Amino acid sequence: MLKNRVVRRSIAAVIALTVVAAIGWLALRPAAPAPSAFSTQRALADVRFLAEKPRPIASAANTEAREYILAQLRAMGLEPEVQTAMAQKNTMDRRRNAQIALGMVNNIVVLKPGTAPDHARRPALLLATGYDTTERSLGAAATAAPVAAMLEALRMLQAGAPLANDVVVLFADGERVGGLGALGFASQHPLAKHIGLAIRFDSGGSAGAPVLIGASGNDSAAIRGFARAAPNATGSSAMQAIYPFVSGELQMGAIGTLGTARLHIANLEGSNGSGLRSRDTPGRLDPNTVRQMGETMAALARYFGDAPNAMGSGPQGQTPAVHGDSIYFNVPGVGVVSYSVGAVWALTRLTCLLLAIVTCIALHRGDVTIREISDAAIGFLFIAAILVLAAALVWGCVPSLHRGYDAYNYGAGTRDLWFLGGFSALGTALFVLLQRGFRRAVGNAAASLGPLLVAVLLLLLASWKFPHASYVLAWPLIATLIAYGALYTPGANRWPGIRRALVLFAGAAPAVALIAPLVKDVYTLASPEHTALPMIALALLLGMASVLLTAQRRFIVRGLAAASAACFAVASAAAPYGTEPIPQPNRMVYLKDAYTWKSYWMMPAGPLDSWARRFFPPQAQARVQVDAFGYGSPKVWLAPAPRTPVAFPDLATVKDDDDGNLRKVEFTLQSKEDVPFVDLTLSGSDAFRTFVNGRPLTNIRTASWTLNLYGMGGRKLDFRFELESDKRAVVLVHERVPGLPQNGGPERPANALPPVTPMTATTISTDRLVFR
Repeated sequence: MLKNRVVRRSIAAVIALTVVAAIGWLALRPAAPAPSAFSTQRALADVRFLAEKPRPIASAANTEAREYILAQLRAMGLEPEVQTAMAQKNTMDRRRNAQIALGMVNNIVVLKPGTAPDHARRPALLLATGYDTTERSLGAAATAAPVAAMLEALRMLQAGAPLANDVVVLFADGERVGGLGALGFASQHPLAKHIGLAIRFDSGGSAGAPVLIGASGNDSAAIRGFARAAPNATGSSAMQAIYPFVSGELQMGAIGTLGTARLHIANLEGSNGSGLRSRDTPGRLDPNTVRQMGETMAALARYFGDAPNAMGSGPQGQTPAVHGDSIYFNVPGVGVVSYSVGAVWALTRLTCLLLAIVTCIALHRGDVTIREISDAAIGFLFIAAILVLAAALVWGCVPSLHRGYDAYNYGAGTRDLWFLGGFSALGTALFVLLQRGFRRAVGNAAASLGPLLVAVLLLLLASWKFPHASYVLAWPLIATLIAYGALYTPGANRWPGIRRALVLFAGAAPAVALIAPLVKDVYTLASPEHTALPMIALALLLGMASVLLTAQRRFIVRGLAAASAACFAVASAAAPYGTEPIPQPNRMVYLKDAYTWKSYWMMPAGPLDSWARRFFPPQAQARVQVDAFGYGSPKVWLAPAPRTPVAFPDLATVKDDDDGNLRKVEFTLQSKEDVPFVDLTLSGSDAFRTFVNGRPLTNIRTASWTLNLYGMGGRKLDFRFELESDKRAVVLVHERVPGLPQNGGPERPANALPPVTPMTATTISTDRLVFR
């Protein structure tokens, strides 16, 4: 009899876990592609042209990319314009270190007029992306892919029926240096005040489908429209709340100040890192990502371009909002579900009430005491900490698992999902093992209610601080508490094991459907090197299903441990980034310093390849270049370089007055036509106010001050600083140009390894002004 009961329980457990696994698979699996008029081949040709070389703001490659985009738009019959504007962005940390970005941006703006009789009075739809890159990345995924997808989406729209509403398309410049292009459009372009709904498209990696990662303003209608119109619509307001803490690299920027509602859409898989970004090449880009991005753009443009009321009552202009009015998430088999943020506290109160009811029933029946529940809650926190620590120890203490892995510089590895499987299986095995021990110590009821108590407390915190992430806890808790409460109904103790298991499974299903995708999404952003948040999310998922898991036999733990070992073995069996050499930026620098009247070859400290060794003598040692970069700069390889025609910065002091209370200095910098980037730093004295050509740069006291100028070629810049009295102040100027001087040194062989990203070496000329 006992043997038959054990068999029935085991069968019930296997059935329940199989169904739970199926729900998890539905929640995580990618959607199958649907037939489309989108030309992936043509879009990839656009990507290859744009991503031949880096195209940072103000560079010659940036101009080439802009001319290419303009030509493509004109060939479609559109009439693009180039908005040239000066934009400025200031940031300052708590120590009063100021960073100012000031640049001339060249935005490409397209107006596709609507056909409705009142289209001029209707709010317009804005579709926005950026086309520039960082100085050392090809940006195939980062910007070339969204631009190519946008171009192909416009071709689809041009071939279809006319739209009723005005559609504005923005290809922003200067997005990689503080979002200057979007800022210039939002603050200076006349079309900005007519925007009703703004949708920004970005790319966080070389793979994955586009997802809704942000929404703000009066966004309920916009989210519903996204759910209806976007192919395989996916999104999560929880990720919107978590994303700034994990990555935060993709931002709405000034687009978030436009219209009455804003949506932010991006793909997040296949990260190329946030350091070198040298893997962001056309060859690594998944064609399906470009296709899905373009199809989403076209579908949303078609839906909102024809909907008279889907973009709010009308444009409101500068109405910034960090979060919107709606909570949204995916339900497997249903799609994107949304509801008002006003319902958060109602669901939270319902959850607290259900926990109180179930707890009172358990107390009344004598199954548990308050002390046992609190002990189990503390035990759950302890187990969660063990899971986080175990993942960190596996990664940190077993380097053979991940030799060569560098998420910061190179991004996601080829077998990251196997690492996720290993960490998940290991965490689940530890949870079952440790929770079973608490179950023996405090009883079944306390072992189940303790994790739920912790989850409810976290729900209260989330509802207060992060309401858009509260659904991750609210709905799973409600389902789990109802299922657990059902086991206390009259006659439930006579239910067969399969029925009880199915009830518990039904309670755990929402947790699997909502939290399992969150574990994967957070892990995708964090990488295997930083697993704390994914393991915490996994612990919450396991806590919801603790009744199911702790009731299993020991073979479950052994099987999970074996699965974890197998996943780690597969993950470590291959190089994290494949066998091909990883492209590298050419970090060689030609430095010409006016202060010392010397020229140098310079390269960051580290191993040198055969070409770089030709510049530095064998006895050379890495050291700090004090004259041009200061004592706090990192060590570099340094060697004398030949003099070249590269000109020094044209600096001249105009005024230096000190009245004992305030020091006022003025100087000029004549920037050169061919110099796209100029950096100025002020040290030795606090600055109270600073100006360039009469334009205020800072008007509060700063401890350190850095100005990055972009596209100021050929301009005479008149600077005026108000500084501390009787303090020695130094203004250091760096003029930077992509590439090395001609005939300055030996050319790098084309077949040298590792391959280098073109136009990533740098020529720097420096000078300084010293106010004593």
